[in-house]
Amino acid sequence: MTQLIKSITLLCLLLATSTGVVLAGDKTDKTTVCAVSCVDPDASADSKSVVDVIKAITKGLAEKDYAAMATYMDPNCTTYDENLHKLVVGRDNIISDVKAKVAAEEARLKVPTIGFTIDHPYVIVTGNQAVVTFVLIKEIGGAHPVKFEEHCSDVFIKRDGEWKKLHFCGEGWKEVK
Repeated sequence: MTQLIKSITLLCLLLATSTGVVLAGDKTDKTTVCAVSCVDPDASADSKSVVDVIKAITKGLAEKDYAAMATYMDPNCTTYDENLHKLVVGRDNIISDVKAKVAAEEARLKVPTIGFTIDHPYVIVTGNQAVVTFVLIKEIGGAHPVKFEEHCSDVFIKRDGEWKKLHFCGEGWKEVK
């Protein structure tokens, strides 16, 4: 299954192109994590629903509302940690891993994350499964603001009418020059 997920992720990264659906950080209201701007009138309702789930997960991350993030994840969700070269299995393990990484980053940098931008989401929906590729941009505040980006792929499954994240793979944060 790991090889299948890596193959899907690679395929998605190869297919990723700029689309009409873009989520951008709302710079005028610090309480809003993401705003949606859709200029593609033909985007399917399922594609829009999947992008809304990514937006909700990102908002949960930005607000450190890990319980909210977990509601959008399948109990058997997986993620591949590029830095450690290991597969993290299970929603609770992933949430614990995310909490630890956020705490370690804040302790190391001593400045807050001020926002996330989801750029160029590309959604492929096939029945009750969806694959999304996008670029996640993280802005760090402080006296010398810095931006980092990560190229990401998510796999979703639709159960009981709701999209749940089944797998995440990112290449790791890289500073934007």
